[in-house]
Order: sequence, then structure tokens, then C-alpha cells
Amino acid sequence: MIHYSCDCCRRPIDSTTDLRYVVKLEVQATMDLPDLDSAEDERDHLLEIEELLDELGEPNLDYVDEDYQRRRYDLCAQCYQDYIKNPLGVEKTHRVGFSQN
Repeated sequence: MIHYSCDCCRRPIDSTTDLRYVVKLEVQATMDLPDLDSAEDERDHLLEIEELLDELGEPNLDYVDEDYQRRRYDLCAQCYQDYIKNPLGVEKTHRVGFSQN
């Protein structure tokens, strides 16, 4: 029999009596490039590409393990409720706005 545990709180999940939530994440690197179709046909495209690459410089990819990653997590019901409220784990701050009187 397969034994499951919550990947967040590490609590065991009994698959016959408890709900188990599977969270699948897919992350891929992307970059928006300029629209090259709408410009003139007489341009030197190779020169433009070279200039774009010079502008970008050498990418620092030390922090990137791969361009594409898939992850899968099992969550218990309580951790799922917490996750679904704040899936990115962003700390929410309540800002109070004051007028310029």
C-alpha cells in the first residue's frame, strides 16, 4: 500500500479516509521578443538580432537550474485551504491610504 504524507506539514494522509489534494506546478522560462513581422522587408535582420543580443548582454543563468520544471505536491485538507488562499505565498500587507489634505 502506498503511504502519503502532506508535503507542507508532513502529516500522514490516509488515502482511504482522507482527501488528498495534488498540486502540479509547471514553470518555464519565457521572454517577449519584439514583433519583427510588421516592419520593412529591407532591414538587416541579422544586424538587428546582433544588436538585441548586445543589449541583453550575457544572461546570468546561475540561478536557473533548467528552463522548464514540473513539480508535484500532495497536500492535506488544511494545507490545501491555506495554499488556495495564497498560492504564491505572498505576504499581504494592509496599506492605509491617506488623502493629501
